[in-house]
Amino acid sequence: MRWTTREIRYLEDHAEEGADAIATALGRSTESVKWQASQYGISLRKKWYCPKCGLWVHKPLNSRTGWCAVCSKKHRRERLEQEVRELREEVRREQAEDRKRQAIYSQKNRLKKKRNLT
Repeated sequence: MRWTTREIRYLEDHAEEGADAIATALGRSTESVKWQASQYGISLRKKWYCPKCGLWVHKPLNSRTGWCAVCSKKHRRERLEQEVRELREEVRREQAEDRKRQAIYSQKNRLKKKRNLT
């Protein structure tokens, strides 16, 4: 069965969906779709649209974030950087509190020594 202009246009417009999806939509075999795409130089490599960066990517989107791998990694890195900043602040506060506490203990011990000497 010959391919119609409408079918070829559909093939061009929906190539990023992959051969299986196009074959199902057109009622043709997957092999027929692949052969026709090769005749017209159309790549049937599947693509996904990342809503975060707005790019078409060839790897499936992350199932948890719904973003491409780059956006997902960037988001994860930003979250880790935030956690590190929070931990640094917590450590800084603890160290400052420890210094104050140690200063009070030192002052207490000096005062006890003075009292015992007199």
